[in-house]
Formats: sequence, C-alpha cells, structure tokens
Amino acid sequence: MRAARPGPLGATGVSGLREWRVFGIVAYALFMDYFVYGLVVPLAPYSPAGAVSEDRLALLYGAYAVGVLLATPLFGYLGERIGYRRPMVVGVTLSGVATLLFWLAPSYELLLAARLFQGASAAATWTIGLALVAEHYVKDRIRMMGLALVASTAGSIVGPSLGGLLHDLGGYDLPMAVTAGLVAVDFALRAFLLTTSHVGPGARVDLRALLLDRSILVPALAVALAAFGWGPVEPLLPAHLERHEAGAGTVGLLFTISTIAYGLCAPLVAWASERLAVRWVVLGGVVGMAACLAALSQASGVVPTAIGLCLLSAAFAFALNPTSAELGNAVDRRGLACYAAVYAVYNIAYSVGMMATNALVTAAATWVSFEAILLWAGAALLACAPALLLVGHQAQTKRA
Repeated sequence: MRAARPGPLGATGVSGLREWRVFGIVAYALFMDYFVYGLVVPLAPYSPAGAVSEDRLALLYGAYAVGVLLATPLFGYLGERIGYRRPMVVGVTLSGVATLLFWLAPSYELLLAARLFQGASAAATWTIGLALVAEHYVKDRIRMMGLALVASTAGSIVGPSLGGLLHDLGGYDLPMAVTAGLVAVDFALRAFLLTTSHVGPGARVDLRALLLDRSILVPALAVALAAFGWGPVEPLLPAHLERHEAGAGTVGLLFTISTIAYGLCAPLVAWASERLAVRWVVLGGVVGMAACLAALSQASGVVPTAIGLCLLSAAFAFALNPTSAELGNAVDRRGLACYAAVYAVYNIAYSVGMMATNALVTAAATWVSFEAILLWAGAALLACAPALLLVGHQAQTKRA
C-alpha cells in the first residue's frame, strides 16, 4: 500500500516547494507567451512603424507560425544535448528582443522580424516548458499539463484586453513598457530560479525511431486535431456575435467563462484518464469537439453560445490534456528521458493544426457562412478520429 503523497512527486517540505516552483515558472512562461502573442498584433497599427494594412497584418500572424516551425526542432535538439534551463533562458531572451522591436521598430520589416523572434521564443517555451512538466510531475502528469495549459489560455485573454486598456490610458508606450517589465520578471524566474535539469550521458537515443513510433505519432495527430477543432472559433466567433449585437465586452466575457470551464475540467480529465485507456479519453474529446462545433453553429443568442463554447472548451480539455501527458508517457515506457524531443513534435503538431484551420478559414470565409465552416471543421475531426485508434500499444494509466 502506497503512502499518501502531499506533493505531486511525493515530496515534502523544501523538496515539495521546489517541485511546485518548477510548475509556477513554466505556467508563468506559458502565460507570458500567449499574453505577448495576443497583445502586440492588435496594437501594431499604433507602433512607430505606422499604419499596417490588413494583408500585412495577416503576414504578421503568419510570421509567428513560421518562427515556431523553424525554431522548434532546434530547441528540441538543444534540450536533449545541454539540458532544459539554458534553452528556456534563450527563449525568454528572444521574447525580450521581440518586445523591444515591437516597441521601437520604425519600419514594418522590423515588426516582421519581431514576430519571427516571438515565434522562436514560443518554440523554446512550449518545447522545453512542457518537457519540464513531464519530467517533474510523472505521477500527476495529466492534471499538471492541464493546469499549465490553462495558464497559457489565460494569457490569451488578458493580453488583448489589458493591452487595449493600457493603450487607452497612456498610448502605445504604456502597454509595451508594462509588457517589457513582465518579460523581465519571466527572465528572472527562468535564469535564477529554474534549476538545471538532467543531462545524462546514457545510451544514445535513436530519435528517428522514437519519433516514428506510433505511440508518438498518434498523440501528435490528436494534438493537431485539437488545435484544428478550436482554431475556427477564435477568429470567427467574435465577428459572428457582433453581427448579432453582442458587444466586445460580451465576447470577452464569453471567452473568459470558457477558459474557466477549461480549467475546471482538468481534474475531471485526470480522473477519467486514470480509469480508461488514454486513447478512448482522447477519442471522446475529439468526437465531442466535433459535436460541439455542430451545436455551436446552430446556437442563437448569447446564452446558448456561451453554453456551446463552454462545452467545446471541455471537449478540448479531454482531447488535449491527456495527449500532452501521453507523449511523456511514451518516453517513459522506453526507459528514456528525451522529453524535449517529443514535445518538439507536440509543438510542430499544434502549429500544423493551427495553420490548417487558418487555411480553411481564409479560403472559405469569403464565400461560406460561419455555420458552414464550423460544420466542415467538425466533419474533418470525425473523418480523422478513427486514426487515433491505430496506436498499437497504449499504456493503462490506472494506478494500483
């Protein structure tokens, strides 16, 4: 019979505080990534570079994804070779450079460079940050992954709203100065409080064989599907609600409530994953997202839309949270510790899912309705869902 554990790893006292410190640093890093992501582009027209046209604004969004995709393999490699602390510090340094460029850049070209730096920073934060959570919270991995992802979602809500408020109070300089201060805090946390992770000599890892393993590829597919399913909602739902006379404050409130719903689901997802094979939990989440997209497409009015959005957030949690943890579990089953490599796959898969849904929205938004796009996205999820059952070996997470 196992003794009760007061901390996520069975640690007590100073050791327990150390383990929670790692989570706090990673959660703040993920919060800041989405905070900066959501704050800077809406303010770009007010930067020293001057007004930015719609097509150039779209290019700024795309440059972020390019930065993520280019830098993720590098940080995955560095995490396995030199440990996790230094890549995390490099990541926040890139975020600081991006923030200064956004603040002071006199030309659009430098804004574009800032967005590339920001994408590269996100590659480090997500690849190494999730690897740290996987490494430090083995016994409580699903719940801690879920809580970390809640922090990032909170940043996506706070960033645009706080940026707009600060801009109204003090012009373009005030939100950028506050952001620079918050990034400085992030740097201090990573540089001075994050301890050096293992860099063991160990046996040489065949990364190609690892990354081609179905126990890695199938969770990566689930990550891409989760990103694809959520992707149409953020760009399209606000405009849809505004056409039905819902103001910006109402839209922001709906997304805030849905974020709370997502966070509240983290313990429930962990509970389900302890009692069912992870693939069935994830499959239920993906199918649930498809059903919620269909329901959301038919919702009329603020209250039904809020209910549909909360249900979609809950299904998103069931699709993403156990998948994030299962990538770490796949590494454990092989007796390895190359978490950075598999979370590089996570990062790339999520980016691919976002880019796929952006392509769908861009291609279809001008000639089909909001409702039709959500139905198409849901149909695509259902078409791909059976592939999630292809994994040959799925560890049971039920504990003795």
